[in-house]
Amino acid sequence: MRSCQCGGAARSREEPDSRRGAGRQTRHRGGRGFQSHHERPCGRGGAGELFHRLHADLPPGAIGCVNSVAAESARGIDGELWTVWNRKLYHWWLHYNEEYLAGRLKTPLIELSPAVRTLGQWDRTHRRISVSVAHVRGDPWMAVMDTLRHEMAHQYVDEILEVNDETPHSAAFDRACHQLRCSPRASATQALGEEDERLLRVLKKVLSLAASPNEHEAQAAVEKARRLLLDYNADVVALDRERDFGNRCLGPIKGRRSSWELWLAMILNEFFFVEVLWARSYDALGDRDGTVLTVYGTATNLEMAEYVYAYLSQLIYRLWPQYVQRLGIQGNRERQGYFAGVLQGFHGKLTERERQSRSAGRELVWIGDSRLVEYYRYHNPRVVTRKTGGVVASDAFLDGVEEGRRVSIHPPVAAVTASGGLLAARGGGVK
Repeated sequence: MRSCQCGGAARSREEPDSRRGAGRQTRHRGGRGFQSHHERPCGRGGAGELFHRLHADLPPGAIGCVNSVAAESARGIDGELWTVWNRKLYHWWLHYNEEYLAGRLKTPLIELSPAVRTLGQWDRTHRRISVSVAHVRGDPWMAVMDTLRHEMAHQYVDEILEVNDETPHSAAFDRACHQLRCSPRASATQALGEEDERLLRVLKKVLSLAASPNEHEAQAAVEKARRLLLDYNADVVALDRERDFGNRCLGPIKGRRSSWELWLAMILNEFFFVEVLWARSYDALGDRDGTVLTVYGTATNLEMAEYVYAYLSQLIYRLWPQYVQRLGIQGNRERQGYFAGVLQGFHGKLTERERQSRSAGRELVWIGDSRLVEYYRYHNPRVVTRKTGGVVASDAFLDGVEEGRRVSIHPPVAAVTASGGLLAARGGGVK
């Protein structure tokens, strides 16, 4: 599994006055956008050095910089948590400055603001970055980090490039955004093409969550769904179609990961056309550091990966009570091993079916998307691959493996070919 810092697209923002950087506006939270997800500070010298530098570099009185109006807007947030959030913003600012800008920026004043519509703002006159406390409280931490990096880009234009006579979102600003791995566009929402929209409608129709897993119909469904996606992605890459990439967080932020979660990430990476990363993140309301599964890909593939993640995560919890009742097991001691076994079995069956299809000449050969890999590496210049020790092969684990070989997704994709013939078998293949 990989772990690293990662970057991504920016949110929308509003035009500023002549003395300030562009504020970033909120958008409808139900909208589907490309969100970016970044690791907590872990750059050169490690977290200990950053913590030392944090206190050495901060402006006097910066930590806990709270005004009474902002405090009023954060009802229910105690002073200690407020101070922690402000400190976190400095930590991550230092991390991005080191990782992407080689430490060229001088530490500004960073404060939480009472703004609701404006997520963040750079004020060049007072050398101040403000971030909405409502943003921190109500949005994923990595969305907050998008805002922080966006305002850092404005700071970079003013203080490093020294371009003060252009519009806020100029060529110089584009350059700064490239350095900081954030989008200069006014909105991070990616428009889907007509074919992508149609494909997503088909997938959402035929791959709805089942009330209970059906071993045979479900397996047929996931195999056909993957073939549909394989045909789609093979055409996109072979024709080198224009495509946008984004990233998305799946699941909760946790301090430790179970083996079944690693198997699930592997399934997404190997069979559903996304790159994956266990990225460091932060649960602001719970004041907890941890990791979150981040997937990278096109909008279509991100939608499918999110669906499969949700389905398999729920599936193993539905299978466990049936297994307990069947064997008369007491307690949940074997549950994690069983979960890992189910997903390892599922992974093994997908691998075997793919091998059989290739041997029979019925399967396209997926060699990857070099542009996606380039996008992934651009956002994650330092990637660490770690091996895990696996799980003990208990009876529950082995039973889970067997169960996983019988598990798949319901309902079947029986009528997909009527939507455009994307499931038609092809001879030869793309190599």
